[in-house]
Amino acid sequence: MAARRPSFLSHLLRRRYWALAVGLTLAVWASVALAMRPLREADGGYEGNPYGLTTSLENRALDLLFQLRDARHHELRGRGLQEPVTIIEVDERAIRASNVRLQKWPRDWYAKLIDRAREGGAKVVGLDLYLSEEGGTSDVDKAADQTLADSINATDNIVLVQKLEAGGTPAIVPLDEFADGATAVGFADLPHDSDSAVRSTMLVRQRPGEPQPQFSFAAALAQLYSGEELKPDTDYSFRLGERVLPLRTDGTMQLDFRGRPPAFRTVSAADILFNQGAQVPDDLFRDRIVLIGATNNDAPDLFFTPFYEPMSLARLFDRVLPVIPARMPGVEIHANAAATMLFGRALTRPAYGWQIALVLLALVLAAAPVFYLRAFLAFACVAGIAVALLAVSAWAFDARGLILPLASSWLAVGVFAPTGFALRYAHERAVREEKEAERAQIMDIFSRCVSTEVAEELWQRRDQVALGGESRVVTIVFTDIRGFTTLSESAKSSAEVVTWLNDYFSRMHNIISFYGGHINKYIGDGLMIVFGAPVDRGARLEARAATICGLKMLEEVERMNVEWAGTGRPHIAIGVGIHTGEATCGVVGAPGRLEYTIIGDTVNLAARLESTTKEAGVPVLVSSATAELLGVDYETEPLGDVKVKGKTESTSVFTVRPKKTLKETRAAALAGN
Repeated sequence: MAARRPSFLSHLLRRRYWALAVGLTLAVWASVALAMRPLREADGGYEGNPYGLTTSLENRALDLLFQLRDARHHELRGRGLQEPVTIIEVDERAIRASNVRLQKWPRDWYAKLIDRAREGGAKVVGLDLYLSEEGGTSDVDKAADQTLADSINATDNIVLVQKLEAGGTPAIVPLDEFADGATAVGFADLPHDSDSAVRSTMLVRQRPGEPQPQFSFAAALAQLYSGEELKPDTDYSFRLGERVLPLRTDGTMQLDFRGRPPAFRTVSAADILFNQGAQVPDDLFRDRIVLIGATNNDAPDLFFTPFYEPMSLARLFDRVLPVIPARMPGVEIHANAAATMLFGRALTRPAYGWQIALVLLALVLAAAPVFYLRAFLAFACVAGIAVALLAVSAWAFDARGLILPLASSWLAVGVFAPTGFALRYAHERAVREEKEAERAQIMDIFSRCVSTEVAEELWQRRDQVALGGESRVVTIVFTDIRGFTTLSESAKSSAEVVTWLNDYFSRMHNIISFYGGHINKYIGDGLMIVFGAPVDRGARLEARAATICGLKMLEEVERMNVEWAGTGRPHIAIGVGIHTGEATCGVVGAPGRLEYTIIGDTVNLAARLESTTKEAGVPVLVSSATAELLGVDYETEPLGDVKVKGKTESTSVFTVRPKKTLKETRAAALAGN
């Protein structure tokens, strides 16, 4: 049956595998690169997706980098404590000590906090409290408002907060009695990412028609502290003195968080307002930025940040990390923003082109093991590459403030690895199918030439077999039934001749196959048997196997005669001629009928030796070439030089018998002894 024709897909997988592999790599890269491209909003900005469709993933990867830095580098946890920033907290202790809800706190209490910061030598004071309404209608409330206004007016470099209008909600600005005495008013609005977390801050907002830009609360604090003006540097950066502050694609500045709250020096408002015995040193305020704001558990401005929920990977490096999620007070976020502008490392991402180039590099690194190594090793290498991406990203973040596209790289490798393995599996399956088809085709050829056993051996050793024609040393065995014509004429019918002849051939075939030869031709009642082609075990081993095979065939004939006695079947005798020499071996014939044949003088001489056995009076003759290869396990008897029919020169011939038992001789022959 003809082999099934491979499909076009199978052909493509086999012949264009590496092109498909490269194409898959580039397709995954192009898809991820497109997903990374920033998406413009209807108003022309990039606030929603500054990193394209991968924004959410990149934000979570950034959270991981922050937490790993905090867990691995404990020394960095002290950065905020060493920087000139102090937070006066209206915390739970202050609320309990006052016995007044935060929303009902008198304004003169805040005035006392401002006064203490000013008296302690604060360089800049920031009040994170909306003062858009009067504290109350009573005379006491009005007096408290006036006290606060007087404290604000008496303090140099004090910043109040406002809220920008957004989504139809009007702006919240401090009353004139407070704003007139303040040095600056900055907006406290914080941009939220798609998961409602705060990771960046706006620095400036200036809309068409506005005469002056509006600065954020933190930007106003930083300018007053540094004495420098915040100015645009490029489309995506600002400059504060000598410091360049890069912006994200959405125009905000990435915050360099100091750590989990509280990350700065703090003092409870309770120690200033209600604990007269508390010693609050002036160095908490002197020449520092002092922020005043609520940090209690139900404060109106608690936000999700990268440190909100400790990640499992960070806990591997620091087992004592808290397990309870914690939001960060707005006043501390403003402190982080001011510290980032003044002292922190400017966190930035590479340009889009560099980011997608890094993703391509990650894919190329993953493609090598996926398409070259064994499945288990490839999987281990891909996992190692993922870990390496994290390690390199963490190093770049910690040492250079560079935010590499970790999540996008992981996404690319995560999509590529299973699809790459699938392509490789499909390729290997197509190759197996091709080999099976090739095997079926070659086995079909072999089955017309040799026995099934030899055909299977040929297939297993196909890399060592040449079918196109080659010269090699072989041992040829010819056998013939003596007087076959007379025996067949004496038979009752042709069917009877075929029956006992098939029995004879079957027994001979079993012996020949057992010793590693194959029947190359049936010549009437004769056999042409080949050892050493197309599979070659070595001239010496083949000669010995051929000789013991011939002797075994003679023994089997004697056994047959005993079995056939009295059955009407004839008593038969065979002659065996064996010769070793060079011959041409190969497949010849027409497409519909092929034959593996042996051609050359070696074949002719072996045939002549068989025909000479009757004249020599022995059942088996071997040539001198074969006799020289038999070794000490065989007893050879020279019969002199015989002029073989068809040959002009005489040939030295020998008859042979084994010195050992048949079982021992066979073992020796197959072992090459």
